[in-house]
Amino acid sequence: MSEITMRSNIPLMLGVKETAERFGIAQNYARQLALSGAVKAVRVGRNKILINAQSLADYFDSNYIKVSEPAPQGEIKPIAVKL
Repeated sequence: MSEITMRSNIPLMLGVKETAERFGIAQNYARQLALSGAVKAVRVGRNKILINAQSLADYFDSNYIKVSEPAPQGEIKPIAVKL
């Protein structure tokens, strides 16, 4: 018999509900990120989606709101948002 060894770098995979709770986002947003391919995810069975937690953390870490120039005092200026 061959021996099966477990890798210590197995990614943490979370369900949609647990992902939403841990990251403080809506379940629908977590599901949308997974289904769009923005983060690494797999479908398990018919309806279960597992999301790679590190991939989601990397996604949030690399997507900042970019402000072209600071708004003058007393004025409200819209900021560009990358979705």
